[in-house]
Amino acid sequence: MSSFALEPAIEITSKFILCVLLTQLGKTFTAIERICTEINNDNDSGRSIHIIFTMNTLLSNKQFAKRLERIEKTYGEGSVCVFASKYTGKYKHVKNRLELQGLCVDESICPRVVVMCSNIVRYDDGVEFIKVINKNKIYISRTFVYCDELHKYITDSLRSQIEEIHNLDIVKGIIALTASPDRIWQESGFWSKIRLIQLDDFSDANYVGHKDMIFNCIDDFFDNPYIRPSPFDYDELDRQTIGFIDNVLKKYPEILGNNTRSFIPGHIRRQSHERIRNLIFSINANTVVIVINGFEKTLQYNDCYGKRKTISLTSEDEEVCETISRVIMHHELQNRPIVITGLLCVSMGQTLTHNSIGSFTSAILGHLDLTNDEIYQLFGRITGRMKHWGDKYTQTQVYCPTKTMHICITMEECARHMARDHNGEVVTQEDYREPMNEMGEIGKSAMENIRVRNKPSVKKPSDEEDWELISDEFTSIDEANKLLKNNGCNRKLKFEYNDNGFILSSTSKSARVLYYNDVKKEIDSWSKKSGFDLKKKSEKASRMIIAYKDIKDKESIVYIVRIIKRKDRKIEI
Repeated sequence: MSSFALEPAIEITSKFILCVLLTQLGKTFTAIERICTEINNDNDSGRSIHIIFTMNTLLSNKQFAKRLERIEKTYGEGSVCVFASKYTGKYKHVKNRLELQGLCVDESICPRVVVMCSNIVRYDDGVEFIKVINKNKIYISRTFVYCDELHKYITDSLRSQIEEIHNLDIVKGIIALTASPDRIWQESGFWSKIRLIQLDDFSDANYVGHKDMIFNCIDDFFDNPYIRPSPFDYDELDRQTIGFIDNVLKKYPEILGNNTRSFIPGHIRRQSHERIRNLIFSINANTVVIVINGFEKTLQYNDCYGKRKTISLTSEDEEVCETISRVIMHHELQNRPIVITGLLCVSMGQTLTHNSIGSFTSAILGHLDLTNDEIYQLFGRITGRMKHWGDKYTQTQVYCPTKTMHICITMEECARHMARDHNGEVVTQEDYREPMNEMGEIGKSAMENIRVRNKPSVKKPSDEEDWELISDEFTSIDEANKLLKNNGCNRKLKFEYNDNGFILSSTSKSARVLYYNDVKKEIDSWSKKSGFDLKKKSEKASRMIIAYKDIKDKESIVYIVRIIKRKDRKIEI
């Protein structure tokens, strides 16, 4: 008897499906094909709406939206809608849930696809929207949800939300997309056994993976055994990352030779990206350096007179790889050494290579502090279907510690194992980790790097669902205060400054100059009511947190506004 027959019925009929593919092998394409198939079935099965949660970066939001062009062309203007606080692209834009619900009142202007970022506010909005259309029984009879890179955003709260919408009649399917799903499974319950998507034509033809790389293992830089720094010791993390890069470039100066393209990511702080750019220019002033992070997306090079040129890579209508290739070709820079750096915005989910420029010739990955998922996602930027690019494809020289190489190999094999050997089956975390256990010393590196997760504690009943969280970020105090005023809250007019003119603020401790990335990481773990002093009869509360993307630059200020309001008991569309 097959193991499939022994699965509990609830898991066999589960609407939740996991799509695991190797990095850059077409998860987005698979999702869009599924969307198109279901839209084509609308006449027979009922009108559908498709809600896509992309990675929580504007670049990823734009990249996914760009790939939905054929839906907009096929079904008309407004078929694709972007749900975001700010958006200036060509698709229909809504800024809040009420605007989205307003569109859905009229079938003729109702979007087919809604794209939004994966953050606590948008997940709340998405879940509430689905509950509203489920309750009101309008012409929409089928809802499908797609969670891109779910492993990155999965929390106990999000698990509960997915389980909640899973039980709604209107929801017919929930697809999670990832190349590194290990964190998604739990030991028991809903998340212990998950069905994989049925891939009828899985193929990695023309795919460039670990077997196509030329690994150059550098093991004389990091201490052995390696002791991982605190995740908040940014100075040490920068020292390790930039030090490893400097060490490699001194040993292998040909990395920055003419006609080269190198992927040299930094660490989480923006200043590490700036330091890498300066290091690259100091070694070879003829290099083109591309920096992509949450604050800047620029290409810099020195012209024939030695003058530094800076070109913005911001575009509403192109994917970042298209913009990079267009700018390089337009300025005839393709024969120079080209370097791309950054971290969060150049790792998971982002396509950086383009067939007009070619594959990366080199990559420097010295990030021993990162998790298996993070290392594999970084490595994933140099993978993809490129073997058919002709002379634009060349093997990539990868410079990294042996342990990093082992993790990249193991994680790719785990993903391949899912797609090839367990296609359409119900699988467990143990199934996913089979290659780790079978690959000897190579697999051992990945097993040893698995971070132990604390088991979820039993939580007391919460009234979180009774509250609506409004959250946004601004670079203008006037815009931030406008949001407060429009929601009936007091404006922030007085600030405390330090001797250097920086505003002091706090999340929970004493007031100090706050670094934006630290604040975002902390806020991402908050519940709706975190940070508010709510009394029993409170109907709303607000606060403003001031942070800096660069704690040495007063112009990098960000005003983070959080407003919480008690919901009306009546839900209407």
